[in-house]
Amino acid sequence: MDVPALGIDVSKDTLDVNVIIAGKPLGKQFANADEGYRSLIGWLKHRKLGQVHVCLEATGRYSLGVALALHEAGHIVSIVNPAQIRDFARTRLGRNKSDKADAAHIREYGALFSPPPWRPPSPSLRRLCDLQAMRAGFVVSKVAWQNRASSIGGDDDVARALANATVVHFAAQIAAVDQAIAETIDHDDDLRGKRDLLLSIDGVGETLAAVILAELPGPQVITSSVQAVAYAGLNPRQFQSGSSINHPTRISKIGNAVLRAALFMPAMVAMRHNAAVAALARRLRERGRLTGKQIVVAAMRKLLVICFGVLKSGKPFDATIAMAP
Repeated sequence: MDVPALGIDVSKDTLDVNVIIAGKPLGKQFANADEGYRSLIGWLKHRKLGQVHVCLEATGRYSLGVALALHEAGHIVSIVNPAQIRDFARTRLGRNKSDKADAAHIREYGALFSPPPWRPPSPSLRRLCDLQAMRAGFVVSKVAWQNRASSIGGDDDVARALANATVVHFAAQIAAVDQAIAETIDHDDDLRGKRDLLLSIDGVGETLAAVILAELPGPQVITSSVQAVAYAGLNPRQFQSGSSINHPTRISKIGNAVLRAALFMPAMVAMRHNAAVAALARRLRERGRLTGKQIVVAAMRKLLVICFGVLKSGKPFDATIAMAP
């Protein structure tokens, strides 16, 4: 008996699911939270579907919770590269772009290709992902309170002192979670080894290394540097219409925004201190065709490719290899 395919389009707050029942597609939406996972599992039981083969895109921390819940409930779970789903949707000539349509494309992809089962991350990696999500929230709150403190005018010393105290509080929380992240990595042989490989790259520090470990999917999902670049949304995207409109090439921005943002400052550092990245930036400047911002994006892309390379090879950074044509 064939296992039914279930497609899930994952967003920050919702899960749009799609499955074939009695020959007809059926869609439903659930919350991307614990209560939503329980409701989804209960809905599958109510529909008497038995074990299903779930297919969903890799979306970092947003897809981890539902994947774990469904795996623990006895279902087969496959996590695939979002770029593969986009390419598949194009072959279907699908013109509708919505969460419901995406869930149907994911379900069709899973049914047609039967991607391999996903292996849940280790407890240490799961903890790292949770800590990274916590850190991101603290950083957002700290910036918000810094802006609020700077906007307080006049002689309202009390309000300014309270706002500044809140900024100090979030700074302390960030320091504490950074310590917890470092300890989590230190106590896991696999994470520690990968972290040390990443730190061998000029321009990569503890913060970016931790983000990459938490956000970049493993070799089950990302098998090449091209896929890693696309996953981060750093792949070039050409906008052209006929011969009259030809806009400058831009990055797609369809990918993991957390990973993309984390690469910005390290890429700026790498443009000065990493021989391979600096050489790329120098060549692009000499050509004179790209803006400064476009060169930084190219440096971000190069740095991510180098990070993927050391993780895949298991060897520390070697600038001569990275600079090879």
